[in-house]
Amino acid sequence: MRTYHHDAAPLAYAPPAVNLLLLGLSALVLGGVLALGFHGLASVADVPILGAVVRGMGKVAAVSLGIGVAGLIAAAVVHRLQSDSAKIRHKVRRALCHPRYGNPLRLREGELLPGVNCKDIGGGVYELTIEARSCTVEAITDAASAISTAVNGRFVRYAVTQTDAGVAHDKVVFRLEDVLVDPSLTFHNAEEMKPVSPTRLRVQDGADIDLTTSGSMLVAGKTRSGKTTGIIALLLQALQCGRDEYGSEVIVIDPKQAELSRLPHVVTLDEDGEAREILAALRWFAGSIIKRQRTLNDLSEQSGDAVKWWEAGMHPSFLFIDEYVALRSIFPPKAAKDSDYCVATFDNIIKRIVTMGASAGCYVIISIAEASVQEGGLPAMLRSAMSTRVLFRPTRSEALLLWDKTKLDTMPDRVYGPGDAWFSSTDGVHDAVSYVHFPRMEFPVYQALGQLLSEYYNNDPVSAPPAAV
Repeated sequence: MRTYHHDAAPLAYAPPAVNLLLLGLSALVLGGVLALGFHGLASVADVPILGAVVRGMGKVAAVSLGIGVAGLIAAAVVHRLQSDSAKIRHKVRRALCHPRYGNPLRLREGELLPGVNCKDIGGGVYELTIEARSCTVEAITDAASAISTAVNGRFVRYAVTQTDAGVAHDKVVFRLEDVLVDPSLTFHNAEEMKPVSPTRLRVQDGADIDLTTSGSMLVAGKTRSGKTTGIIALLLQALQCGRDEYGSEVIVIDPKQAELSRLPHVVTLDEDGEAREILAALRWFAGSIIKRQRTLNDLSEQSGDAVKWWEAGMHPSFLFIDEYVALRSIFPPKAAKDSDYCVATFDNIIKRIVTMGASAGCYVIISIAEASVQEGGLPAMLRSAMSTRVLFRPTRSEALLLWDKTKLDTMPDRVYGPGDAWFSSTDGVHDAVSYVHFPRMEFPVYQALGQLLSEYYNNDPVSAPPAAV
């Protein structure tokens, strides 16, 4: 059926296997009734006129029984061979289009039915696309709960976890996955965390940060939300890839002078409480971007085509700024005479790194306690430029400062623990906001970070950034 009808037949949207099953059962019942009649009239089979009827009844019974058995076999074969994505498609289409399910799309008599397609994208995750024809994308989005309910039977553990309306407002893409499976990762030592490729950092099963398509990272979360530990999980992976021959860096800045500041090659405040050494480290990182980009430009001229940083064998560089807002507040509003030590200099360097670094494989990870963009907080320009965003122990009010409201409509309000986060990245896979749990690390995390930082710089203070020895 292509249009909506309030009096649609019960089996109007049934999958092929159901129709074959009912055909087979009906044929078996008919064949059984005819067979009983044939045996009942067998005594008159010799009567000239009635005998022909009885024999014909026997043949019809045999054919009906044959059709019934064939129908049951065909139903079993079709059901067996039908892909899971096709089964989900039929379930969803019936729930959206058949009037007995409440008409969740609020379709009117004779209106075109929406197109429904389902694709298996791997890892037990399905991408369900509903094309808006007579209905609006808003009505389709509101039907997320009806879709989750429709996916029953062996898919009862599946539910809608992401919703993404098409740019042209012509479709809505839902992400369906098993919500009872724990995709989080647990590591017992840092060596287990070494990534397969330097360009991909693992968050959990099915969720990676692809550095070839994403940019700098904004990570927000209140105290004891697991924010710093989650960032360290990413740095431990990057550090194990080793330093490349093009001057890659992993610079950690801790203005709080807390646990991180006790580690080797971590930059913290000066002895007088100022941040001049931090500013020097930022300049060092910005300078490394220029050198790496110059190398890429030379390689591009030699090859006659653009050479990406990962194609050149470069490893990613990271600048991790812990508690960005607290650090920014340390810089004076105006510089003293013959000095550029002020908040404007700090802002300009950070903006330059964030906007220009990704092309050279250089990324900033900014950590903030509150997802605020007001005066004294994170500048709106930086927030917009950070293409990977993470909110630990999220609340909807904080999330609205990081993402548009439409991206949060399907995110459930519940109690979250340390390591739980909402996550998005502009890599074409995780553009919609989703729930993730950052890796559990059952080993001394800070000790492992300090050891890997020392190994990364080969305990050589000359190769490390200023004041990070």
